[in-house]
Amino acid sequence: MNLIDDDGNLFGVLNLVDALVVLVVLAVVVAGVAFVLSSGSDDTAPDTATRYATLDLGTQPAYVATLVTEGDTVAPSDAENLTVTDVYATDTDDGRHLYARVRINGTSDDAVTYDGDPLRVGRDLSLTTPDYAADGTITAVDDANPDLPTDETDVLLRTNLSADTADAIRRGDEYRIDGRTVGTVRSVTAYRTGDGRTLAYVGVAYRTYRASDGQRFAGAPIREGVTLPLETAAYAFEGDVVRVGETVPRGVASTRTVRLEIENADPDLADGLRSGMAERVRGDTVAELANVTVEPSTMVLTSQDGNVYRRDHPVEEDVTLTADLRVRETDAGVRFKGAPLRRGRTVTLDFGTVTVEATVVEVR
Repeated sequence: MNLIDDDGNLFGVLNLVDALVVLVVLAVVVAGVAFVLSSGSDDTAPDTATRYATLDLGTQPAYVATLVTEGDTVAPSDAENLTVTDVYATDTDDGRHLYARVRINGTSDDAVTYDGDPLRVGRDLSLTTPDYAADGTITAVDDANPDLPTDETDVLLRTNLSADTADAIRRGDEYRIDGRTVGTVRSVTAYRTGDGRTLAYVGVAYRTYRASDGQRFAGAPIREGVTLPLETAAYAFEGDVVRVGETVPRGVASTRTVRLEIENADPDLADGLRSGMAERVRGDTVAELANVTVEPSTMVLTSQDGNVYRRDHPVEEDVTLTADLRVRETDAGVRFKGAPLRRGRTVTLDFGTVTVEATVVEVR
């Protein structure tokens, strides 16, 4: 059979012109389908951008706060994801106050969006992983920096403790929350108060959160007069901030010789004092007696005829003590056990077996 017969038909069936028309139509259809398929499969991928945000997760139960860890990831879509880069927690009465810094890969158009909404301060954002769920509020959005706005802030705490607790405090002790160090003991200075307690000055370097109104720890601003906690595996207490920016008491440590008097003392008290007795706390000598002088107290008597006589008291005694005291020399004067040391002031000395309150009569 000829490809084209005498009448111009293709294979003797289809007119050649009609065949060309069919071929043209088929080519157009194929081209159209190819265009549609290619346009459908060549969707332009959305632009993405990375931002760092701070989430205030508020107060969370301890069992939730413990799970929030650097490296946790949330991925609501193929193009968007969130990764925790830093965590900060402090104790509260109900659990932990928790902050998280997160790296967010979002969609970039007129603004960077994540999970359908723009990233902006004040937006609520859920941090949900297979292990936990926590809702928070964005307090800051930045182009860079994976770390939370925290700093190390030195403070000096003043507190009254039991002798055992004061003895347990060591330089380098760490205050840890959920495995993270939020405070480190830098110094300890302690004195006996005469009532079985110990006055302690504890220097602590806290990891504080830099809020808009300044450094804060455990919800409290870092300033003199506020009360801050310190807790380790061996002890826990709260102390009043007496100094910010330093971890030691003001002034320079030195020794002063002081003359003290105890008037109208009971003879048993006088008999219990002797040279060489010392007040020692945590292995440090706070005060040591260099000399003890005892004399009968005097009393004033008026006779029946109106004459006034000065006589020795039959029982009570006056005690004069010479003591070497460990003091701090400050611009405002000499201080002993945290209080000014000057004539007329009363100081307490606790020698373990006997405790005395004596009046300062001379500071050398």
